[in-house]
Amino acid sequence: MTIRVQAEEALRGVYRSVRGHVLQRLIVKSRLAYNPRLPVEVVGYLSMAAGVGESARLCAAALSQAGREVMLADVSTHPDEGKLVEWAAAQVSGGQAGSRIWHLNPPMLPRAILRQGLGNFTRAFNIGYWAWELEVVPAEWRNAMHYINAVFVPSEFTRRAIAPHTTAPVIVVPHPVTERPAADGIRQKFGIAEDAFLVSFIFSAGSSINRKNPQAAIDAFRLFRAECPDAFLLMKASGSPARDEVLRTLMRSVEGDPAIRIVTDNLASSEISGIIRESDVYLSLHRSEGFGLTVAEAIMHRTPVISTGWSGTSDFCDPDNTWLVAPSLIPVVDDHPEFADLKNAVWADPSPQAAALHLKSIHSDRDGAKRKAERARDYLMHHLAEYSYDKALSKLVAMQAS
Repeated sequence: MTIRVQAEEALRGVYRSVRGHVLQRLIVKSRLAYNPRLPVEVVGYLSMAAGVGESARLCAAALSQAGREVMLADVSTHPDEGKLVEWAAAQVSGGQAGSRIWHLNPPMLPRAILRQGLGNFTRAFNIGYWAWELEVVPAEWRNAMHYINAVFVPSEFTRRAIAPHTTAPVIVVPHPVTERPAADGIRQKFGIAEDAFLVSFIFSAGSSINRKNPQAAIDAFRLFRAECPDAFLLMKASGSPARDEVLRTLMRSVEGDPAIRIVTDNLASSEISGIIRESDVYLSLHRSEGFGLTVAEAIMHRTPVISTGWSGTSDFCDPDNTWLVAPSLIPVVDDHPEFADLKNAVWADPSPQAAALHLKSIHSDRDGAKRKAERARDYLMHHLAEYSYDKALSKLVAMQAS
């Protein structure tokens, strides 16, 4: 490591410390109650392709469809040109929002709040939408709870982690996933035979590759392919191999394997959906998820899902509708800034051998697998309807009244 890189890392460490322990404490909590008659402002990385930006866009769309007056505040740090949803611009209204939903985890909040103005922050009822993936909550997240009026979380798993650390309401609101338009010709685009048994997985390298655990998916696939030579594994990774050594190492590990391909190209959302829809199986051997957005998207596309049987996906995945890999729990060891200093935290260690058996089962009974996938979709749609943004805001009104 060069002196320059060491200096940059030291500066980032100082900033993280100031952000987590100083800036979080400078923000004053709003004293306003939630007012359902005023517009809801959705604040987030609306023009970024990242998952946290997608969660904000899904929220805004769901609230608009429910008849709520929606305002938008794009606080993107690295806007992706053309990514801001077209309908969103027309939804921005003037005036003062009565409430805001901040689709930003605590490490992202101080910069966004300062950008919007500390005085402006206190003029609305502020709701944090926080997607945390472990049972142990970092100090920076706990420090942020003192200025948030309510917290929305994507799963019961996350609610159980967050709720003990705040007196504010903590309400489960899963991402309002929909079946999106899917591009045709995906197999042809990536050179995959039309009759191949296609297994897929989509992940972001920036969210901790270790947590997403693509290596376990590769190991499971190789065990399965030893008996099923018509199988092909396609992975879509968000990230740059040139800048991410772990991603680069992962890609090198499959070089020369004609049945495995890891794609890092920028793809349109319809192409991502096309990969999922064209797959015979979606394989997610994650160590932990706050929700599991791509798992839910696969279910919406009626693609059979093999998933780790732990954390956020447990809200909508069970043995009746998905193929679960029961994990052992192991200590979290990761150099990602969010996880590096956590003590006593654990996450899943799903078995590639068990996943390979599930792959074989689906391969041998594809019609039965499709029927099971249909049940998964029905269950997910019921779950999303029961825990909508509209119902969560109504619940806030009822809680205030009582």
